[in-house]
Amino acid sequence: MTLSNVKENNSRNDTRAPSGFETLPTVSGTFEVKIWGKFPPGWIGSLSSGLSRHKISIIRGKAWKSLTYWETVFEVSKTRFATDPGNLDYLALAQEENITTPDDFFSISQFTLEPPEKHNGALYLEVKATDQLGFLGQLLNSLAFLTLFPEEISIDTVQGKIFDKFWIKGLGGNPPSATAQAALKRKLEEWKRD
Repeated sequence: MTLSNVKENNSRNDTRAPSGFETLPTVSGTFEVKIWGKFPPGWIGSLSSGLSRHKISIIRGKAWKSLTYWETVFEVSKTRFATDPGNLDYLALAQEENITTPDDFFSISQFTLEPPEKHNGALYLEVKATDQLGFLGQLLNSLAFLTLFPEEISIDTVQGKIFDKFWIKGLGGNPPSATAQAALKRKLEEWKRD
């Protein structure tokens, strides 16, 4: 799957319904999932947690927000005992109440934080970790607990390693407060494992 031009191509597509999704099998046996529409803060964490409960892993993808409208494209794969990704209601998963807590265990090997002043008011977070089912959902739910929400996400998994990037803002699209930034840095240090 090629994700390099997805953002530009999808932004020009004015024929879509207000919200929806489509799922297409790929030649490699994975699935390409496109989701678009208006969603509440924290919806990608709910979606990610729902996918992990169905034993489905997000391999790579992009998500971005334009004002209040989201567009995403993910490549997902089934793990053992997984639900068929072609039979899921992705909008329902995105709107489910999230049952994971920010105390759920996961680990990262490296992280980079850059201040909002360098990224048009968005706190930049780059995370590297060993691939873990449910990692993205747990990370996003932890961000939501700190009232931090991504405006753009880039996800990639290569040879069992996670390379994820997030551009994060506070509620209402405001730059994250210094308190929230400090709390996130403390959490990232706690999650770091060599």
